Amino acid sequence: MKIALINPPEENRVFTEVPSKVNLKSGILPPLGLLYIESYIHKHTSHHIVRIIDCPAEEYGYDALEKELREFAPDIIGITGHTHNLIDMLKTSQLYKNINPDGIVVWGGSHASAFSRQSMTFPETDFVIYGEGEVSFKRLVDNIEKKDGDFSGIKGLLFRKNGEVVRNEPSDYVMNLDELPHPRRTVLNVKKYYYTIGKETVASGFVSARGCPYHCTFCCTPGKTFRSRSAGDVVDEMEECHALGIKELYFVDDTFNVDQPRVIEICNEIIRRGINISWNFRGRINLITKEQLELAEKAGCTRIQLGIETGTDEGMKRLKKGLKVEDVRRVFKWLKKSKMTSVAYFMIGCPHEKNREDVLKTIEFAKEIDPDYVLFGVLTPYPDTAVYEEGVERGLIDPCVWENFVTNPSPDFHPQVWTEFMTREQLEELLDLAYKKFYRRPGYMFKRLLEIKSGQELWRKIKAGLNIIR
Repeated sequence: MKIALINPPEENRVFTEVPSKVNLKSGILPPLGLLYIESYIHKHTSHHIVRIIDCPAEEYGYDALEKELREFAPDIIGITGHTHNLIDMLKTSQLYKNINPDGIVVWGGSHASAFSRQSMTFPETDFVIYGEGEVSFKRLVDNIEKKDGDFSGIKGLLFRKNGEVVRNEPSDYVMNLDELPHPRRTVLNVKKYYYTIGKETVASGFVSARGCPYHCTFCCTPGKTFRSRSAGDVVDEMEECHALGIKELYFVDDTFNVDQPRVIEICNEIIRRGINISWNFRGRINLITKEQLELAEKAGCTRIQLGIETGTDEGMKRLKKGLKVEDVRRVFKWLKKSKMTSVAYFMIGCPHEKNREDVLKTIEFAKEIDPDYVLFGVLTPYPDTAVYEEGVERGLIDPCVWENFVTNPSPDFHPQVWTEFMTREQLEELLDLAYKKFYRRPGYMFKRLLEIKSGQELWRKIKAGLNIIR
């Protein structure tokens, strides 16, 4: 069978907690979820023809996507996407059904996992896979090819039977991640991918672990079983990437450094093999040690991205971060002594911030620890998070807002924010102020310019920077 795995155009993206001017300039990384599915099918079958169509990377609009679909003529399309991209997921499904009314549309990715039943309300959606999709999607494709018609045994699948939606039991976690084939990045043009704040021209995402054992109140994936790949398997894939000309790897694990001994083992293995590739990760402050930072830098780590969220101990406790501001200060002092780039994430409009002065404390704390880059966002309570459930219980959040969007999406959708003490307009004003206070410092701008290594990097950062501070 011919299968097209599609990362849709981003013509109707809805922006939520981070301003669109920041999101639009962050860069483009390959769709790893689709790559894992393609690789899994390639390993376990020999006759399916699978093509990945990455519209953002190829700069495809709907005319270009239609041309590609007509030429390839797939029997099945699989569409991935976040809830922010729901409108484009739906438009892509409708486009394909207009070309091939008998074709099969399968939705997957984070939106399909979060809103699996709602995704089946659209007549264009034939199947939805929620959770980890490699095994389920392959089983579904084989089933469709055999014209079996019995989908009841495929875990993690939603389908229609006699006009009713059936939701099968969840798929099993892949406990031994080393068993999964490495993403076959050769099926894409690796030179299309980059990360704006990276120092190299060709970048890729990278998965070394799945799940996160922590329970931050604003996160929609808390307490998921943490599973990690072995250091040897991780570094094997890093070598493959290096051979393809990829210069920088962004570990997109929820929390890369959960298993501290594994971090040390990965670093030592990179050093032992002498791999010259830049890499970076998202980590958790309280799991970082001075030894870990020094070894990571020696092994080629060039950037660490850390979720701080707030600038007070009260806020840390309220968000269940398991941190104190002194922990943050200590780690950023270590980072200042290294050559690694630091990126800090902060949120404003949290339940503990009762007025403008409380928000300014977080902004001033960001300036105090002085990361190389900072991303501010307005707290957006997502369904299935503790802060969302609290907001609904207290009458601050209307659950119908999200339900209406995911069943009848509109481009003018605005997710609710925490407005117990400040209005949306006040929070947006403070968000704009946060970016200006941090990035408009003359000393900061001069320092960033001195670090730029190439004309291409300079142009990327000028465009992103002007967009943020103007």
